[in-house]
Amino acid sequence: MSIDLCVEPRKVYTWDEFRLEKPSFSIALDGIVNGPTMREHFGPYANFDHHAGVDRTSTRSTSEQVYMEINLDLFDQFRKNGIPHANVFVNDPDEDTCLAWWLLKNHEEVSDHANPKINRLVSCEDKLDCTAGAYPFGDIKMRRQMAWIFQPYTQARFEEKLGDMGVAEMTNLIESVEKRISEHIFGTGGEIALEGNYEKIGGGKNWTFVKETGSVARMAMYNDGIKAFISFLSEKDGGFFVYSVGRKSGWVKDFPIPRLYDRYNYEEKKLGAEITQNNRWNGGDTTGGSPKKTGSKIPPEILEEITNDELEKLGV
Repeated sequence: MSIDLCVEPRKVYTWDEFRLEKPSFSIALDGIVNGPTMREHFGPYANFDHHAGVDRTSTRSTSEQVYMEINLDLFDQFRKNGIPHANVFVNDPDEDTCLAWWLLKNHEEVSDHANPKINRLVSCEDKLDCTAGAYPFGDIKMRRQMAWIFQPYTQARFEEKLGDMGVAEMTNLIESVEKRISEHIFGTGGEIALEGNYEKIGGGKNWTFVKETGSVARMAMYNDGIKAFISFLSEKDGGFFVYSVGRKSGWVKDFPIPRLYDRYNYEEKKLGAEITQNNRWNGGDTTGGSPKKTGSKIPPEILEEITNDELEKLGV
C-alpha cells in the first residue's frame, strides 16, 4: 500500500491545473483545489471539498466525504498493480484536513463502518466543521477528546504560526494530529478541558469583530448570542492580515457572507493586492476567509468600516 502525503502550504489550484500538474492517482483535500468535489476516472483524480460554490450546511465536510467515498469503493479505482495507491495533496493542517488524511491512510479501518470510534469522530467533526464550530454539542466527553486530538493544530493557530509554516513544519503538525487520532481510535487517547474565549475588538449592528483566544472560542461566542463574526487571526510579514469570517447558519440573514467576499476582493484590488481565481476572499456561504496565499492587505479597522458600509448598502 502506498498512500503518500504531499504538503503544499497555502497553494491553491483550479481543478484543471491540478489534473494537468499532478500525477495519476492524486487526491486533493479541503481547499487546495478551488472548486467543489470532483471525480475523474481517467487518472484517476479526485477533489474532496466543501468550501467553494456549495451550500455549506447541507454539504458534508471533507472528512465525512472521504469516509463515505472509502465505503463506496474509492480504492477500487485508486489502486496500482492491485495495491491501494494515492498521492494526497493538502495546503493546510486544520482538523478536517488531518482527519481526512488519517481516513485515507487508514482506509482499511474505515471500510464497512467497523469501528464505532471512527464513526463517532467523523460524525462530530463533520457537524462542527460544516457549521464553523456552531453545532451545539456543549461540553461533552467527545468534544473534550476532540480538543485533545486536535490540540497541535489549535495551539499552532492561536500562537499565530500557521501563516509562516513551511512544508516540514506543516507535515510535522499533521503527523502529530495523525498520531493522536490513532491513539484515540485504539483506546489510548486523552481529553482536555474545553478552554478558550474571545476578545471583542469591534463589529457592527449584526456582527462582532473578535480575536479568538482558545480552541472553543466559537462555542463561547455562540453561547453569548453572537451569530455572525469576523475573526482576526494574525498579521503576516509585510503588512498582510489573516481573517476568518462566519455565521452560525444560512438562517442568519443579516450577514450575507458571499456578498462580503465580493466587496472585500474589490477593495483588495484597489490596494494593489494580488487577487486571482486561486487567491481571493472565498469560502462557503457560512464560513470562509482572506486570501490563502498572501493574506489580506486590509487592516482590521478598515475591514470593519468596509463591512459596515456594505451591510448598510444592503439594508441589513
